This record gives sequence, structure tokens and C-alpha cells, in this order.
Amino acid sequence: MGEGASVTIRTTARAPTAGVRTHAKVVVVLAAAGAAIGLAALQGCGSAHPGPAPPSAPPPPPVRLSNPLDNVGTAGNTLAVKIDNVGARVQAIQHGLAQADIVYWIEVEGGQSRFLAVYDANHLPALVGPVRSARQTDIPLLQQYGHLDLAYSGAISGLVPLLNRADLQNVTPFTDPGAFTNHAIDPTFIDPHRILARFPSVPARSPGFEFGAAPGGGSALGSMTWHLPAAAIGVRFDGSTYDVAVDGRPAWSGTATVVVQHLSIVPGAFTDFNAGHPDNEVFTQTTGSGQADVLRDGKEWTVNWSRPDPAAGTSFTLPDGSVMPFATGPVLVVMVP
Repeated sequence: MGEGASVTIRTTARAPTAGVRTHAKVVVVLAAAGAAIGLAALQGCGSAHPGPAPPSAPPPPPVRLSNPLDNVGTAGNTLAVKIDNVGARVQAIQHGLAQADIVYWIEVEGGQSRFLAVYDANHLPALVGPVRSARQTDIPLLQQYGHLDLAYSGAISGLVPLLNRADLQNVTPFTDPGAFTNHAIDPTFIDPHRILARFPSVPARSPGFEFGAAPGGGSALGSMTWHLPAAAIGVRFDGSTYDVAVDGRPAWSGTATVVVQHLSIVPGAFTDFNAGHPDNEVFTQTTGSGQADVLRDGKEWTVNWSRPDPAAGTSFTLPDGSVMPFATGPVLVVMVP
């Protein structure tokens, strides 16, 4: 049917009036014209070849948060290890303290000291130790980190139920005997890679530290030593970070911030008989509030610390209430009265 052709409609009904017939003829003409145009359009589409689909946008890269423990790179899951620190022989064979994100120096029975070192999975040494037994202080101290792994060689019998109920993954010679060297006999060390592979733990969580440029003020301080009844720890600023000495002997280097947290150290709930005589364990109260000194960049600031909630981190603020920022790098926390 050509464009614009007229069509006569045949019907057995009475012939319509001229006006009606004309209206029907116009409708059919328009319909025929539309069909012709539609056919041409379809024929034109059939002759075209569609191009390749545009490439889809790549997915956004995963968000990589800075390490909340010491602000170095990004952090993986978290592991804490109780490390022996009694005597020159032990201190000579210590491993892994320089690589820890955070190291706590804590009083134990007899006025001695032990370390509690916190690591993230992205910055692990090959070996950590010598590993020793857990203490009552460790449970509330570590609560602010969430359900992390805690590696230790044992615990006094009365403390074991508390450790089992704590929000911790206990890693001991009983839960993973292969993780401890020397058949878990003192001195024993652990491979932190093995432990975090078997017990994935939780991603690193901030213990309340904030990092940034040094505030104004502060007093120049090149070196300082702190004492417990039968132990001492000291630091010396080397121009960029701090060298650490324990009981007068060099221990490790590279600490960026030293926090001297003044808190209450009280008699603990348990008595230790392992040395052949009763030693009352002590308990360091890490919740509450008090005064602290923060050393960074060769200066010292007097600040306030606060941790009213055991599940939350510890804040450190200047006298005007503003945050005391730490320097990026490993943190040493010295806990003294």
C-alpha cells in the first residue's frame, strides 16, 4: 500500500453518510502512513550494529583505617603476650618488645615487674618471650581491647576461672601446646604468627590513644627512671625516639611515646606459692582517673587520665581539657603509684 493511498470500506449495512465515510478514509490513510514509517524504522534498526557495552566502573578500594594502637600503617587482629622481666638472665633473652605496638610495665608480687605487650597482626616479630603467667591485673586492663588473644604460660589456680570468664581468647600450653617452645617449660617463647592464624582474634581497637602533632608547652626532659620496690625502668631520648633500659640494662629502642600512669597498686585477691613461700599478688587498678606524664619529642607534659568504663579506652587530656596527642610509633606505658 503506497503512502497516502485511499481505501474504500465495503459493508452490508446501509451506506453511511459522506461525512462519516470521509472520516473512516482519513483514519485508514493515517494508519497506513504510520505503519509504513514504523516498518522503515524497524528496517533501519535492523541494519545497525550495536557497539560494545561501556566497561563497568571498578569497585572502590577497601577502606584501610590507620593503626589505632600506634598509628603506624594499618592494623590487623590483636594479640597480647605476658613477658617475663625478672633478672639479668631473663632480660638478656627477651624477644619482641621492640616490635610491640604497646608495652605495659606492670608490678607483680615481690615488687618485681613483668611486661604485657600488645601486637597487631600486620607488625609481628618472629618470636615473643619469655612467656610467663597471667595476673589479675591483665583482665580489666585488656578489656578495653575487646575479645583479643592473650598468650601466657599459666596462672594461679584461683585466677583460672576469672580468665575463662573474661572476654579473652586464652592461649596457653593447654589450649595450643604447639605454640610454645621448649615444651612450654621456662624459658618458653611463642610464634605470634601461628597463634593469630589459629585464633584470629578481633581487629585492633583503640585503647583511647590519639595521635598528632605535639601541643604547645611541655618541659624539656632528656631522660628519666621510675622505680617499683624491686624493679626499675628508664628512658633516654636519642633525638627522635626513646631508648629503654630495665634495671639499668639496655632493653630496646624506638619507643615514640612514654606514658607514666600514676594509679593505685593494692593487694591482689590471690597468693602465689610458686617460689616456695607465700607471695601476695598485687593488683593495679587501671579504671578510674588520675594523673599521668606523657613524654614525646624530648619533652614532658603533665596530663590527666580517665577510664570510668572498663570496656572503654583510657583518655589522656591536658589541664585545659584538650586531648594530649601521642607521637606516631610504639607506646610504652609505665604503671607506678
